[in-house]
Amino acid sequence: AEGDDPFLSVARLHEGPPAIWSTNAQYGKPGWILTRNALINEAFIDAEHFSAERKDSSIGQLLGEDIKLIPIEIDPPAHHGYRRILNPFLTPKAVAAFDAPVRAVCAELIDTFADKGGCEFVQDFAIPFPSYVFLDLMGMPRDRLDDFIHWEETLMRGADPAARAGAARSIYTYLKAHKEAQAAHPTNDFMRALTTGEIEGRHLSHFETMGMFYVFYVGGLDTVYSTLGWIMRHLATHPDLQDELRARPEKLPQAVEEFCRAFSVVTTQRQVTRDFDFHGVPLRKGDVVNLPLSLADRDPAVFENPHLIDIDRKPRHINFGTGAHTCAGIHLAKRELRIVIEEFLARFRSIRIKPGEACRHHTGRPYGMDSRPLEWD
Repeated sequence: AEGDDPFLSVARLHEGPPAIWSTNAQYGKPGWILTRNALINEAFIDAEHFSAERKDSSIGQLLGEDIKLIPIEIDPPAHHGYRRILNPFLTPKAVAAFDAPVRAVCAELIDTFADKGGCEFVQDFAIPFPSYVFLDLMGMPRDRLDDFIHWEETLMRGADPAARAGAARSIYTYLKAHKEAQAAHPTNDFMRALTTGEIEGRHLSHFETMGMFYVFYVGGLDTVYSTLGWIMRHLATHPDLQDELRARPEKLPQAVEEFCRAFSVVTTQRQVTRDFDFHGVPLRKGDVVNLPLSLADRDPAVFENPHLIDIDRKPRHINFGTGAHTCAGIHLAKRELRIVIEEFLARFRSIRIKPGEACRHHTGRPYGMDSRPLEWD
């Protein structure tokens, strides 16, 4: 409500203490908010005190089912067993094979508005692009995309708890049927691995497999699209950077790293496992601790001029988490972001925000764009 840049608004918390108690930290529930890069890093890697395995898992609570988001809501060492099922498909080498299909999806969407002199970037591109990539990977039909997006938006940003629970149940019902169909006839090796995976010498249970499906649903449809909106806003208001990246395409990978630092859209959570003193803060067993990655990656104690987007910075950010809980899809996400920037800069000149058009965004666990009208030459 304070303007068009939630990253600047929330950065005021750097002026206060390193940990803040709020009666409305997430979805109307109380909890701690860590505001410093060092403390957020520490909470990520200290599973002994900060557990990802919250007893009231947000999805499990909404569904009334014994389901956790796997591997996000699993602590080491069990976490590593689940990651071994996923990692072979998400290494840099494996993700390189996604280059052609990801670029094809990008070109397919751009072709729908390339000759119109502009587009509504969020609705016409940012939402369907990572969604199509995800749906193709999961063997899901594209013609259900509107349903998937509606459920996702209600689940992640709905104000009514009953509506959020309903969306969670709709997603669960669909994913359950999809899992059963894939178990019988997997459409690709990734689906075969998820439906036949083993951990500690046993097959994954129904709820474990559903937890993995749910993670890819939530991550595949929301995070990349949210990040893309902020990146394109910055490019559209910095024509000199557009020219630099066209002239020096070898800088694109480092530009993606800086964009990821500056536009860290996710806030994740941990639960305190026992009473202890954390840098002078008396944490109590069961306390929920929020880890806003936007505060970690714009901390002035770590990054000089943190609100300046400098593609020569080469930052060590934690946009995708850190330690054991580094996002499994990190390499695919970065590849998607790079390909989008490449394709837009190659096909259009003087990309800019359309004058007189409203640009809207939302905040919450992801900061995302609702509207970003663009035009170009």
